[in-house]
Amino acid sequence: MKNRLFLLLAFAFILPLGSPLKAEACNCIADPFSKKYLLYQKTWYGTKRKWTCVYTCQDSQQNRSEIIGTHEDWYMTDKGLEGICEGLHYVNTYSTFKMDFVWVFEEARWFSASQSKAPEVAQWSKERCR
Repeated sequence: MKNRLFLLLAFAFILPLGSPLKAEACNCIADPFSKKYLLYQKTWYGTKRKWTCVYTCQDSQQNRSEIIGTHEDWYMTDKGLEGICEGLHYVNTYSTFKMDFVWVFEEARWFSASQSKAPEVAQWSKERCR
């Protein structure tokens, strides 16, 4: 019984590491250092931001493409997670230097290309993923 439980747990943790989201046909991951602001317009009532991110996308035949995705949004408040690339995961941790909570980058995660908010990634998904 213990061996079966151990094997089940091992497969549950090891299989997802083999390839990104096997259940989905096409997935993308962002380069966390690729973000570039095209527009950062701050006013007293909010901030308009436009930025690009470089995504590596993989189709169902495991062919990879590099896509520059454009994002644009309007924010009324600034809480630290505005204007990030899709699939990047941040954690809120306490900084003893700042004596406050700050968002710290943890990892880049694969996400479904069909659900992307970047028009270029969504278009790639329509063309390559059926």
